[in-house]
Amino acid sequence: MDDASYTNARRRRGKIIRWSVLLSGVIPLLFLATGCRYTAAPADLLQKPAISPEKQAIVQAIEKNLPVYSKLTLPLREEHMEAIRLIDVDGDGVKEAVVSYYNEYSSPELMVFKYTKAAWKPWVLVQQPLARMIDWLKIEDLDKDGDMEIMIGWIGAFDSPNVLEIYSFATAPVRNEAGKLMLKPVETFSYSYGDTGDMNEDGQLELAIISEIGTNQEMALPEYHLTIYNWINGGMREIYTEKLYDGVNNYERLLIGKISQRHRGIILEASTGAHATYTAMYVWERNKLRLVYPNFDTEYESFSGTPTMSEDINGDGILELQLTKEAPGYENVPYSESKWLNDWVQWDGKDNFVKIREEFTDYRYGMQLLIPEQWMGRYTLHSSDEQYAFVAIDYWNEKSNVTAKMATLYAVPQKDWENVESVWKQSAKPYRQLLTDSGNVFAVSFVKEAPLGWPEAERQAFSEMAGVEAEFASSLTIRND
Repeated sequence: MDDASYTNARRRRGKIIRWSVLLSGVIPLLFLATGCRYTAAPADLLQKPAISPEKQAIVQAIEKNLPVYSKLTLPLREEHMEAIRLIDVDGDGVKEAVVSYYNEYSSPELMVFKYTKAAWKPWVLVQQPLARMIDWLKIEDLDKDGDMEIMIGWIGAFDSPNVLEIYSFATAPVRNEAGKLMLKPVETFSYSYGDTGDMNEDGQLELAIISEIGTNQEMALPEYHLTIYNWINGGMREIYTEKLYDGVNNYERLLIGKISQRHRGIILEASTGAHATYTAMYVWERNKLRLVYPNFDTEYESFSGTPTMSEDINGDGILELQLTKEAPGYENVPYSESKWLNDWVQWDGKDNFVKIREEFTDYRYGMQLLIPEQWMGRYTLHSSDEQYAFVAIDYWNEKSNVTAKMATLYAVPQKDWENVESVWKQSAKPYRQLLTDSGNVFAVSFVKEAPLGWPEAERQAFSEMAGVEAEFASSLTIRND
């Protein structure tokens, strides 16, 4: 997938729906991003989602008050991925409905509805005429005064730049040329990416914005800057700016949170090619950022050969870095055949990173394999030509260059499972059924013994690795995100 395809794939997450579909009740009001998995549920397993009476009333109000030919839309990036959000934006104790849509001119807008006199009625608009899409939407009470702020990353149309605008419900609405109430932006920033988080543990959210300078043809590469703001007295105050590494295509993720037992900071991820990702981690200390990764004194590199998504992988409240590596012994195979392993590492707050877990993920099936302790340092993965097999696992000793097939993982369509199982039984093929998910039966076949003639040490190591078969199912999970 080239860079343009990757960008377009992300943008396809912001799907739109027409009123005829919405009102039929076929599409729910909560939209989920689509992925590239091969495990979509069969059509006969899908059910028409129910819409609550409360939201039915909102839908009717929206259909009545939005412009003709309007279409609900989703921001490309938002936590809850909803076109209709119920939230108390003005601190009066009653939730308003915030609706994102394209108007009749295909420009993105927000309309806020109030529930008054037992009916939903339009209240204020949020508009940016030069925008063609909403990249990011966040509604937060930044200073905890009871009034919400709306942060919108607008993608500019034609030659218009991308901007992040902040609107506050503490400000009085004004009327536009059509006589409708609208919120005017309190702040406007140059914008490439942004997010919020409590950077300094003061109980309030800071805003982090990545901006780029010099994207015209006069400069070979743009310069990227990360700026931290806090909201005070009804406006944004800059508290720190950091120049970022600029050898990237674009910064595409930003996470704020705990990065060690004692520190908070930021993780950045950027695309650097068709597949590669650059990762950086900064710690917040003494009211500024300090780069702690990449750290060239460690074994880990700052570039990964596949896209990464760092997160709190073990639920301890601390963000881990997702770092990737090709399965050993197969570095020269075509990229399409490569198998990649994920190392999840956590900063120790000093000079090193500690590996939390090692795993293999096949994104076609959403299958995640936590590598057993018995395999560490003596296994590898590769593709298999066998029908329904999606990865082969080998015993591998780098020093002695000894390798042998140990196990194969399969994803068999449920409709084929009975026949496949019958053939396996007839041929006395050893297998263990692991789990069923999204129309597939997952199974594993282990080789019972090491090849004859191997040294005893190698046979013992092979036996230890194959000994995980009984508990192997506990190492597998299916991620439906």
